[in-house]
Amino acid sequence: MRKITSAALILLTTILISLQSFACSSFMLNSEGTQIYGHNLNMNKHIPGLIFINKRDVQKSGKTWAQITNPDAGDTSSFCWTSKYGSVTFNSFGRDLPDGGMNEEGLFIWEMTGVSSFDEEENRPRLFMAQWMQYQLDNFKSVEEVLNGLSAVGLDGWNWHFFVADKAGNAASIEYISGKAVVNTKDNMPISLMGNGRYSEDLALIKEFEGFGGSIPLDVENPHLPGFVKAAKMIEGYAGQDAVEYGFDVLKKLSRKAVWSVIFDVNNEMVYFKTALRKEVKSFSIKSFDFSAAGPVKIFDIQTPEIVGNITAMFKDFSDEENLELTQKICEIIHDEEVAVTKEILAERFANVYKADNCFTPNIEGEWLGYAMYPTTGEPAKVDWKISIKKTDEKLTGKVTDSAGLLKDTEMHNLAFENGIVSFSVCTRGYLFKISASISDNQIKGIFDISNESRKGSFNLTHN
Repeated sequence: MRKITSAALILLTTILISLQSFACSSFMLNSEGTQIYGHNLNMNKHIPGLIFINKRDVQKSGKTWAQITNPDAGDTSSFCWTSKYGSVTFNSFGRDLPDGGMNEEGLFIWEMTGVSSFDEEENRPRLFMAQWMQYQLDNFKSVEEVLNGLSAVGLDGWNWHFFVADKAGNAASIEYISGKAVVNTKDNMPISLMGNGRYSEDLALIKEFEGFGGSIPLDVENPHLPGFVKAAKMIEGYAGQDAVEYGFDVLKKLSRKAVWSVIFDVNNEMVYFKTALRKEVKSFSIKSFDFSAAGPVKIFDIQTPEIVGNITAMFKDFSDEENLELTQKICEIIHDEEVAVTKEILAERFANVYKADNCFTPNIEGEWLGYAMYPTTGEPAKVDWKISIKKTDEKLTGKVTDSAGLLKDTEMHNLAFENGIVSFSVCTRGYLFKISASISDNQIKGIFDISNESRKGSFNLTHN
């Protein structure tokens, strides 16, 4: 390896520090009975936020960024589901629109601004990226479950990517490159740490340093080294110190300009946080809250002044007024001329996302008629589609027929209707169709992969 002079190293790291000055980051520390998750939110201005104690068994309705920002948008939901798990989330966009958090089963997810670009498949069930995170916390308890469901629900919004971890000590990075999910986990994720950059590129940077395969000296007290590298060293070098203090030290090494710093102590079910405006550490006990649907959702304003220590008793009942006040504050910061609605309308849309007034419990049984678009080398081929679904002894079964003769009363396999998503597969003439769809307005809309085809098909059916 070619040597780097001290002057060149200082110049290089100064540039890296400048590039990462507003870099958000998340990490997991998991060692001998100690497990914490940490996150820094870095911005060039103070960010408002409410902590939410979200309930299980609550009906939710999905919204997309396109619906939220469409001047003519109605109340149509992309799909509906009922939360399985309660969660603790830190939200700046309003209720059910978290920046990140953890559910009662120990699943953690947080966003960072990255280089993601989401797919634009028209019929894919889709959620605005912040609500997509709440969907994960509502429905899943492990990294494996989140990754298994990635293809079922698409995202829209801007270029976030995600760090996910669970109580079993698994972690994953989820990035979207040219519309495709790129995942690093297990052997491909030796360090449970993620920032704003591509995980593979950040890992390559770390590997230039001593202890990670390289030769550049790594002193965690060296102010000229990138915070990301120093945090990696600290995560690897944890040796039983006080986990919460150590976690905040990791976050400090990552950035001294964080506007939020949050630690989840998984095993002790405690949360610790501070902000650039309110520098004193506050904490609360997760197990002190009732996640059942009985009783109101609880909230706490993270920028509350003159409070230190345990705030468990200071949470109060959710109110639409405070939720709207939060969304109005964030819209003053994020709204620009590219958004097609005014900041006042955008704030109201954000504030109302959590309301499921237009949800319904769909009857999936019966006959559904419509069309499918098959991927071909030229224009997609439009063919008539019919699916028939029935339930016998609580088990769903179904068949698919098309006008092209490829499918004729072809049996559905692995048919399920869970988390608001219909999924099944069919096999015919050596082709395997893998299908996921959502039900809304008496319609099933979805997409499918066909084996040996890189492009996706789509379908749109109405209950007969």
